[in-house]
Amino acid sequence: MAETVGTVEAGELSRKVDALKRDIADVASMAKNKVVGGTTDWAKENPAAAIGIVAGAAAAIGFALGILVGRSRS
Repeated sequence: MAETVGTVEAGELSRKVDALKRDIADVASMAKNKVVGGTTDWAKENPAAAIGIVAGAAAAIGFALGILVGRSRS
C-alpha cells in the first residue's frame, strides 16, 4: 500500500514538474520575442544610433584584438 501511494505521489510530482517546465519555456519564449521585437523597433526608429553603436562595438573589439595580437608578437 505504501509503495502505491509513493508511486502516485511521484507520478503527480512528475506531471507538475513537466507542466512547470512548459510554463517556464513559454515565459522565456515570450520574453525573447518581446526583447527582439523591441530592439528591432528601436533600430528602425533610430537607424543612425544603431549604426553608431554597432560601429563603436566593432571598433572596440578590433582595438582589443589588436592589443592582444601585438602583445603576443613581442
